[in-house]
Amino acid sequence: MRQLSLLLCLFATTAHAQSCSFAAVETRFAQLLTDANLGGGAVLVADRHGVLEQHFFGSYSATTVVPIASASKMLSGIRLLQLKDRGLLNLDAPLSGYLPQFTGLKGSMTLRQMFSHTSGYGGDSGDPILFNHAITLAQSVDTIAADYPLLNGWVPGGQFAYGGVAMQVGGRVSEVLGNGDWQTQWKSDIGTPLGITTIDWQGLGATTNYGIAGSAQSNLRDYGRVLEMLANRGVGNGHRILSEARIDEMMVDNVANLPIASAPPGATDPVRYGFGGWLELPGNGDAPLMHSLGAFGYYPWVDFQRNVFGMFMLRGAAGINATTIPAFSDMLATIRAAIDGGGCQPTEVFDRVFLDGFAPL
Repeated sequence: MRQLSLLLCLFATTAHAQSCSFAAVETRFAQLLTDANLGGGAVLVADRHGVLEQHFFGSYSATTVVPIASASKMLSGIRLLQLKDRGLLNLDAPLSGYLPQFTGLKGSMTLRQMFSHTSGYGGDSGDPILFNHAITLAQSVDTIAADYPLLNGWVPGGQFAYGGVAMQVGGRVSEVLGNGDWQTQWKSDIGTPLGITTIDWQGLGATTNYGIAGSAQSNLRDYGRVLEMLANRGVGNGHRILSEARIDEMMVDNVANLPIASAPPGATDPVRYGFGGWLELPGNGDAPLMHSLGAFGYYPWVDFQRNVFGMFMLRGAAGINATTIPAFSDMLATIRAAIDGGGCQPTEVFDRVFLDGFAPL
């Protein structure tokens, strides 16, 4: 109770403070929706103390849930890192030790490679095996083991090739080691502790063949709860989800000087990818910005240098294109400038439950 009282005092003190303005972000986002002919969207900006900006446009509201495509990758990566924290897996061990049906060169892949697009699979985000709702995740991965060779002479650890098949395999490893269904595990071990109610892997249709890399769905604030946990060094809603060491591990670039065999539209040059998310490295030793941009336009990000996180939320059939990418870049630059200018104060607490012994930062 003492921590909660301190937090309430903090917000009583700052409630009358002059907050920085995000009006330019709202204007730019509204223009993006007009240019893309979309009926709604939402913006969230927050830090570890609370919400700095939240605005819903058009038909979108706090209850709007949308499929998030590749923004699923960061959510999935967090689960694998959690299993490492629990001592259940080694991210650099050969896959064959966890799934014996993977043999030969395929069996030498590691989970770190699978979740950084360096496994030898790639260029396969639209593969039918990822969207077959008539089978289970276990069945899809057995098919991959039997029928899917590594592509184009690629080898594990030899190139960056963006795709979804390798992460599908990693999701099955989680089921085996966690002794349960992927979605059920994620909800019980991550979603429920964070107070999340809308995130599941049914965004592209009812299935138990969960698209680990691309089939999740969420509203605005639930994914924000995940980002808050990352910005708060692994703690969210009073629960430690990841150790600080795993947060640091997410931010390690796994591409370095590897050749780029396959990259999606909108990938920046040079390509930098951590564990389940893209990295923007400042080049001066400061912490990076990490994001997990989805093809439909769902853009979650964490600026670890400024300890600020947020979301640009839309659902567009055209997805990521020449209209959306510049708008996202403009809005991120505006947000960074506002934060760096000082005076930004939260308008509300992001999470309202804190456990005894946990002092909010």
